[in-house]
Amino acid sequence: LEFEKWRDAELYDEIRDMAQQISAQVQEMSNFDRYERELKEGQLKWGFIHSSKFWAENVLKFEQNDFRALKMLASLLHSEDTTTLAVACHDIGEFVSMHPLGKKMISNLQVKERVMELMGSVDPALREVRREALLCCQKVMLNKWQD
Repeated sequence: LEFEKWRDAELYDEIRDMAQQISAQVQEMSNFDRYERELKEGQLKWGFIHSSKFWAENVLKFEQNDFRALKMLASLLHSEDTTTLAVACHDIGEFVSMHPLGKKMISNLQVKERVMELMGSVDPALREVRREALLCCQKVMLNKWQD
C-alpha cells in the first residue's frame, strides 16, 4: 500500500506511518527470540528458524545464559511429539556442525546417547525422527574427523 499512488496526501502519510510502526514491531522480536519462544512452548515446528541461514547467524547466541537454549533443546528430545523430536534432532546437528564447542556441549548434556536411541527406533511413526537423528549423528561424526 505504501508504494501505491494516492491522491490524498493525508492517506498516504497515514499508510507510511502505519508501515513504519508495523516494521518496528516485527523487528522488535528477533529470530532468536522466536526460537527461544518455541523452545519454551515445548513444541518445535519446521520453519525458517530451523534453517542453515538461521543457525549461521545465531549459533553463538546459544552461549547466552549458560547455554540455556541448548539445554531446553536437549530436553525436547524426550517429547512425545514426533515433529518436535525430528526438529530437535535437526537443530542439534546444526548446532554441533556450526558451534566451535558443539561436540563438547552435547557431550556434557549427554545428548548423543538420546539421539542414537531415536535413530534406532523401530516405530514406523518415527520415520522422520530416525532420519533426522541419523543426519544429526553424521554431523557429530563428520565433525570429529575434521578436528
